[in-house]
Amino acid sequence: MSCSNGLQTKALVSLFTVLVLVCAFVASPAFAGIPANVRVGIVTTNAGSAYRNASSVAFSVKGSYQIIDLGAVPGDDLIGTPAENEIWQVYYLPAGVQLYKNGQPLEKIYTGPVVVRETAHDSANRVSLVSFTAGGSVQSIGRWYRGNMEFRSTGSSVAAINELPLEEYLYGVVGRELDNAWPLEALKAQAVAARTFTVGNYNKRVVEGFNMLDTTTDQAYEGVSREGANVIKAVQETAGQIILYNGAPISANYHSNSGGHTEDSENVWSNALPYLRGKPDPYSTKRGLANWTYTTTMDDIRNKLNQSVQNGSQIGPIKSLQLEKYPSGRVKTVIITDINGNTMSKSGNEFGQLFNPGFKAERNADNTKRFMSRFFDINMGQVTTPSFSVLNGAGQTVTVEGAALYGVSEYGSVGVLNGANAEFYVLDAAGTSSFSKAATGTVVFEGHGWGHGVGMSQWGAYEMAVQGKSYIDILKFYYTGVEVSSNY
Repeated sequence: MSCSNGLQTKALVSLFTVLVLVCAFVASPAFAGIPANVRVGIVTTNAGSAYRNASSVAFSVKGSYQIIDLGAVPGDDLIGTPAENEIWQVYYLPAGVQLYKNGQPLEKIYTGPVVVRETAHDSANRVSLVSFTAGGSVQSIGRWYRGNMEFRSTGSSVAAINELPLEEYLYGVVGRELDNAWPLEALKAQAVAARTFTVGNYNKRVVEGFNMLDTTTDQAYEGVSREGANVIKAVQETAGQIILYNGAPISANYHSNSGGHTEDSENVWSNALPYLRGKPDPYSTKRGLANWTYTTTMDDIRNKLNQSVQNGSQIGPIKSLQLEKYPSGRVKTVIITDINGNTMSKSGNEFGQLFNPGFKAERNADNTKRFMSRFFDINMGQVTTPSFSVLNGAGQTVTVEGAALYGVSEYGSVGVLNGANAEFYVLDAAGTSSFSKAATGTVVFEGHGWGHGVGMSQWGAYEMAVQGKSYIDILKFYYTGVEVSSNY
């Protein structure tokens, strides 16, 4: 839908919480079936937001803007015309929002929404979200955004929503997801995948007042700061193109590196989608986090497992670790057994994130030494499972595992040596000796890839582009049975 800057917009204000406004910018014509604009939640109450639950948000502008009260009756009222050197703040109040200009409050409280709107769409116009306050603490944002910025009360905080042409939104997504220096065909593949993901998930967050979050919960987006000439070229040269399966847009999921095998969608999100099928991926075995290792100890594994237990039995000294896997090689379940036969199960994701929550990478760090995905094997080569030689009743010497040692008293009763304890003791002519019953030593997790593994591998796309493959080749390799088209 398109609307003007006047009374047509006003007529839709009451529907903001259930409809996504798509006010067309003249500079961004919509392709058939593809919305002209997108609304991106930057500061929200959603748990997936990087900036959330703000009591206030500070902003500034470059270029030509007006601040408009969309809640005014009978039409949109002009609140002010911000200058480039001014700092404005929007504060949450129970009755709505209050604006401050350079630290001085405006008298009126606005029910809102309030929008910082371009007087005319121009590529030089920018809105900066300077900072936000949450829990009494001021936190920096410091990012510039194209298009308009809307501020609204959520009933408990201030939300900031960036509305801009969809194609310009993609500049910030592609530049954030990849790098401007990547091969052009890989950038084009990312542009088409990101455009398709936006279209396919356009109404996902309608009730929150926007279409996409700016984090990897939906698509990572950091506004103007991550744009570049090659990124913009990739978006422009694929303008309007999306990925279709049986004539409908797909959910074009993507990730950093498959580690050598992509994953079936149902093994991540339960829904089996015909175009998101796992397959061997030789292109993702050479770059990025294709391979990683994480080294720890049996004691550390036990401690982290027990720290994760809120209500329930904890695990004793560990005897063994067993992996149940999907056909791709990713771990479905880790089964941990202690020396007394008790077991604990964790999904591959849960287990891996005991050592690296969120599978996060760190800048300027060697992430090949971090636990990066649920695609892993266990190297127990440095783990010792104790065994002991004992004399049985027939006078024979036999070997038994330390986890299953029993003693017979002079009266014939049988008991477990030291029960659930990790050690048992033997008294001999030389005195008392202590022996461990648990597996001990260093464990090495040998892993592959980074991300959920579904859909397009970004580093695989990089390698395919280096090998001379086109963006169409890349997309058709990672999404099964699809076509790339601008006729939608």
